[in-house]
Amino acid sequence: MTTLPVAPTAPAIFTANSTGSGQAAAINEGGVLNDASHPVPVGKIITLYVTGEGQTSPGGIDAKLANDFNNLPAPVQSVNVTIGGLPAVVQYAGAAPTLVAGVMQVNAVVPSGFAAGGAIPVVVQVGGVNSPTVTIAVSQ
Repeated sequence: MTTLPVAPTAPAIFTANSTGSGQAAAINEGGVLNDASHPVPVGKIITLYVTGEGQTSPGGIDAKLANDFNNLPAPVQSVNVTIGGLPAVVQYAGAAPTLVAGVMQVNAVVPSGFAAGGAIPVVVQVGGVNSPTVTIAVSQ
């Protein structure tokens, strides 16, 4: 018999290199891929893609695309984001439209109060559990 641990949430942010570390696979406001050559300005929205959000309402269905834009699944647990160690305002946390169940989109406003740069740390917290830290590029 094998025993496996189970947790209500286990968030992780998708990354550009698919390793779960380094540059987030994030989209700047306006639809441009975030990287050192295309940083998101402070005060603008960054879109992160996350998995491990746990139970959603309505419940997710394996392999179902998020196409019902009037009833997109959202995590039951609270979602918080820190950017550069500071809290960011989360404007949306729920199913990533047109993507498969299990991919959560998080839109957050980049806060001010830290030095901009090409590798600013980002953490998404779901239900009190932190994702591994990844980075985004931020400009003033």
